[in-house]
Amino acid sequence: MDGKRPGALAALALSGLLCLGSPICGPGAGCPDDFQPVVLPEFLFGLSQTPADAAAIAHEVGARYLRPTLSWRVIEPTVQPTGQTVDTLRANPALVAQFAASRDWSSFDQRLGDIVAEGLVPIPIVGHGYTGTLPLRDGVDDAPAGFRIALWQTENELNQAFFTAIFGWRHPAFFAALNSAWMDPAYMTRLLQTLRLAVKDADPTALTTMNFHTDVHPGLNHYFRLPGWQDSIVLWRMEMDVVSFDSYPNYYRSSPPAGAVVGARAREVATLTCGHPVVVMETGYPSGPPEGGFDEAKQATFTRDAFESSVAAGVRGFLLFGARTSESHAATITPEDLAALELLAGFFESGDAVGLLRYAFENLAYVQEHLVGVVQAVEGYWGLYRADGSEKPSLQAMREIGQQLP
Repeated sequence: MDGKRPGALAALALSGLLCLGSPICGPGAGCPDDFQPVVLPEFLFGLSQTPADAAAIAHEVGARYLRPTLSWRVIEPTVQPTGQTVDTLRANPALVAQFAASRDWSSFDQRLGDIVAEGLVPIPIVGHGYTGTLPLRDGVDDAPAGFRIALWQTENELNQAFFTAIFGWRHPAFFAALNSAWMDPAYMTRLLQTLRLAVKDADPTALTTMNFHTDVHPGLNHYFRLPGWQDSIVLWRMEMDVVSFDSYPNYYRSSPPAGAVVGARAREVATLTCGHPVVVMETGYPSGPPEGGFDEAKQATFTRDAFESSVAAGVRGFLLFGARTSESHAATITPEDLAALELLAGFFESGDAVGLLRYAFENLAYVQEHLVGVVQAVEGYWGLYRADGSEKPSLQAMREIGQQLP
């Protein structure tokens, strides 16, 4: 994962479409004159996280789509560099067939087959680059069950890989990310292109997408000579057929529930896609931790507002994250922690990179050993059910959404 940190000129040279330093590239700027975007046959209403009972929950709320993560570590627990290039492998499909025949794909087949058997449609993530899903470093029939995948997600929030590495979700993690491939837009572009080729080589009619993380102020990215999320859409929009995005406007702050922000993001995304269908791949509001002011009523309000505003903006899909979660957190959260969260929210919303870095370096032990856990405490509360299995109001909100769809 090691890579060179690019300078501003190197980043600009990636594409004539890249608009570093600008908060938004003009609508339609750089779109091919003869480009014909795909048309999705129906609205993609679904769940963006797949616990064991995801199919039952999908039926409960009238959702048709599920987004499972296919962890490559299951297929290849460890990987040894071979020196092979993408071009070499594409020119020698026997090498790919040889590799495929040496692996056990039954878990993937079973998981996808179970979804299809329930009358649901999977949108699997095939190239999830988070630490827990990648292997540890130390011309073939790939659908024996007879079904095919129409839409693949090829990576997850790749445009903010650097910041997710800072959070410890990618490797190298934390401050080691400052000198990694996640600082290299050219590397990430090649990665996205390679994953798309993998799908298209196997099935030229299959569609691909990648969900853009849209919650980080572009000023933070620009400080590190990286494209902001708007710039990244322009840079990578032709590396996919459907442009999807994630939005969690209440990740750091509970009030007010900002579901309408998701629709506003959708409108902005749509101005940058050259007409690609736009899908909300992830969004949600946590019902806890209660120390932060989160609650179930706000969660339901957010869910309704996020869906309605997104549909009004013309999205072609809406997937809620977190069908069922632990409804708990391990961190002890104090008033001082809540003040730190408010400070972080201000840094992220204003794009104050200098303030964010100064705070991180001055409080390094606190940030790594405690505050990261406080920030991520919301991850246990996206679910539609309480810990005892009873329903939250957000489940009824999702039912109502499902009932109003064709």
